[in-house]
Amino acid sequence: MITAIVFSFNDHKYIKECIASLSFVNEVIIVGKIKPSVLSELKLLFPVQFVESNSIDFKQLTEKARKNATYKWMLTLEANHRISKQLSQELVEIASDAQASGAYSTKTRFNFMGNWISFSGYKTNLKPLLFHANKKLTKSKTLIHAVEEIYLDFDSYNKRLTEKAKHKAAVLFSQQKKPNFLHFIWKPLWKMKINFIFKLGFLDGKKGFVLAYLKAFEEFKTYLFLWLMYRNLE
Repeated sequence: MITAIVFSFNDHKYIKECIASLSFVNEVIIVGKIKPSVLSELKLLFPVQFVESNSIDFKQLTEKARKNATYKWMLTLEANHRISKQLSQELVEIASDAQASGAYSTKTRFNFMGNWISFSGYKTNLKPLLFHANKKLTKSKTLIHAVEEIYLDFDSYNKRLTEKAKHKAAVLFSQQKKPNFLHFIWKPLWKMKINFIFKLGFLDGKKGFVLAYLKAFEEFKTYLFLWLMYRNLE
């Protein structure tokens, strides 16, 4: 009924628990980058397929994995995500309903350095999670239960945001957007204000400040990578 597509960016410390939380799906396709030794270990524990790709664009990765997918319902998540028992039951009910179709998004339960983050924007952000291969262009429905997103340390989260900044920069470059002084100063400060104040990050205390800082730094790096692209340095 369900094919799970797991995006891996060498997320070796997370991927085993992610795959373990997918026992309810019918097949798992890992797409992206992963060490051969880690993949060999995973294959001993779980029946997984692997599609190698250097892309960091989720749309491209999804399309590449879909060519190997057997089932019409597809679940897409990153290797540091986990599916709870309650969410898995909800997904199975949808996939088992012959009348169900379309796409489904979910909220995120965000765990940073061993603590569940209550605010910092993660209560309102929606992630696309489940869709039917024959979905029509309709508004995405929202699932009741949230997907769990785990970052065990500062460095792994910062590294992931750097990958996202590179992708955003590539999109801006393709749109011929050029960076200026305000992009390096105003946009990061505004991003930090949004996450720490408007999205109530201050209620998460010190970790809320750290997360707001990292999101602001992601914005800065986006325009730094864009600046480097225009100078053929990236």
